[in-house]
Amino acid sequence: MGNLQPSSEGAVNVYKVIAGSFKSKENAANRVSFLQSKGIEAFVQPVTIMNERMYRVQAGAFTTKENADKRLEQVIHSGVADAFIVSENTPVGHTPIQEPIMGGIMLSSEQLDLFVKDINPQAMEIGSYYISFGNFYGIRGDIAFAQAILETDYFRFTGIVQPHQNNFSGLGSTGPDDPGAFFQTPSEGVLAHMQHLFAYATNSPLPSQYSLVDPRFHLVKRGSARAWVDLNGKWAVPGHNYGQTILNIYQRMLNRMSSGKK
Repeated sequence: MGNLQPSSEGAVNVYKVIAGSFKSKENAANRVSFLQSKGIEAFVQPVTIMNERMYRVQAGAFTTKENADKRLEQVIHSGVADAFIVSENTPVGHTPIQEPIMGGIMLSSEQLDLFVKDINPQAMEIGSYYISFGNFYGIRGDIAFAQAILETDYFRFTGIVQPHQNNFSGLGSTGPDDPGAFFQTPSEGVLAHMQHLFAYATNSPLPSQYSLVDPRFHLVKRGSARAWVDLNGKWAVPGHNYGQTILNIYQRMLNRMSSGKK
């Protein structure tokens, strides 16, 4: 990320490199796989254009046009000749209290990992799982990562849940006698986290591409928490201000991005 380029008071321009928009989610996923095979980080972000659901492939977000141009050149050189840049005016310094659980992201996997390593240099790098699984389920993976930071104390695991459990969201953890769920890999642990958020955020059927690994999915009252603050008293008990604390961490992540810190 480069230096912050404010466009107006309390806002910053974010330049996103778009490597295609598709009506088919499968076609968008194929484009992501192609870019990743070329060493370019990318993910699918659902968007609505002219009242039509589209699947946009994003290959980076930057606070300077110069850095976005460099990524655009890399994407075009890989063979995606119709890639382009969009500029979005993003508020900083304030996170609305009713932020929905589902939606698009503002931060890349690299930014997630860099943020947590400011506090815990030994933290595992799992930001890519939060972005990829989050985008698959339509969950805001960057905010889910903030929730994982809260649950694990910046992946230091100073509470009941321990690192070998790969449980980054405290699923099933109720006390010393019940440390919660165990997952075989970090990827599976993040997948379970996303599936549990999906259960809370929507009544839609769980997409079948990935097996259900969340052991508590069917214990959730479907659609009962559309916003992060709706998790208060549900994900954590009593959980007063649980969602607000997640959003506060997320705000610090956005502030880091806006400061241009690398």
